[in-house]
Amino acid sequence: MKTKPVLCAIILIVAVLISGCTTTSQQTTAAAAPETPDLVGNWTGTMVGYEYGVGYTNFSGYTITMIVTEQRDRIFSGAFIFTNETGASVWDDAPFAGVVGRDGKTLTLIEDGGGYSTGTVIASDEIELIYADGGDPFNIAINALKRS
Repeated sequence: MKTKPVLCAIILIVAVLISGCTTTSQQTTAAAAPETPDLVGNWTGTMVGYEYGVGYTNFSGYTITMIVTEQRDRIFSGAFIFTNETGASVWDDAPFAGVVGRDGKTLTLIEDGGGYSTGTVIASDEIELIYADGGDPFNIAINALKRS
């Protein structure tokens, strides 16, 4: 008769374990929002791309500079300047406005007069932009920029 209380205790313990009464409560923690990068300043780099009717190009001898003059939270603005090896401007400056994505890394920019860019903040001093313009002739380019 002594085995009956032991057997009942074992069955009770197994029932408690199966029912989940011993599981720990799961706490959900909200992920911290990523910090918005400070983009104000000059970003300089190179371009490679394709222009319909011209073909592939590395824009040899040309430099692109993205000057971010103002930023309010995730929205920023400025202008692109394109120069040759002597530092002379080769195209009109291109004013732009942009947004940093909620992830703190993705970028979307629109330029005055057409064209837009999407991109990624690779590091605090490095950005890659993909420029696209559906005008005539259409063109696309990769811009690799570093804070200067």
